[in-house]
Amino acid sequence: MSKESKPFIQVYCPELQAMIRPGEYTMCPFFRGKKLDLSETDDMVKQIFQCHVQCGCKVEYQYFDGDKLITKTEDSIEDDETLRHILFLVAGKTGKKEEKKKKKVLLVDDDADFLEMHSAVLEHKGYEVITAQSSKECMETLEKIQPDIVVLDVMMEHFDSGFKASEKIKKKYADLPVMLLTSIGAQTGLEFSASDDVLKLTGADVLLDKPVSPKVFIDAIEKLTGQKNLK
Repeated sequence: MSKESKPFIQVYCPELQAMIRPGEYTMCPFFRGKKLDLSETDDMVKQIFQCHVQCGCKVEYQYFDGDKLITKTEDSIEDDETLRHILFLVAGKTGKKEEKKKKKVLLVDDDADFLEMHSAVLEHKGYEVITAQSSKECMETLEKIQPDIVVLDVMMEHFDSGFKASEKIKKKYADLPVMLLTSIGAQTGLEFSASDDVLKLTGADVLLDKPVSPKVFIDAIEKLTGQKNLK
């Protein structure tokens, strides 16, 4: 029997006394002219089990385990659930719903209450949150992980810590989105959020005034990460 470079399943036909592949043209009275569609598992179970497997026929199949192609032979299969599991393997399915990979948010603020509250908002929306409490810790964290976005408070160790951190991030990770959050406007009366110069100088993608509503906060993150990450 020749080796195949892709997954397959074949069963023994007592009438032909040979292994056949359901869907291929053969003289088998049941499988002749019938197409085996790997996306229709229930139909395959009926097609294969009803005619051959229930008679204790041998089944040979291949499937991928990671990058490795595995070949197995079963002398007989007693029930359709076992066959269904084999068909899932051949089709490259697990039978379980694939979990969507969570987007990572690096949230940086020296206010522990802010971190706790906004981490909860993000996690509720399905994001993975990593926190830091200074611009220095932020840069150290970026050496260890690869977030999908960095959210920076402006006023931390210094009046402009967030601005400087944003500049450093963009110089080293040009494609990494950066959001700046600041209460400078509320404290000084300056409209930083309306200043394109701030974004140009810091390289940040958006600047929002604190306090920021959860909806505005999440909408901006979804826009910058290019994908909704809802549960």
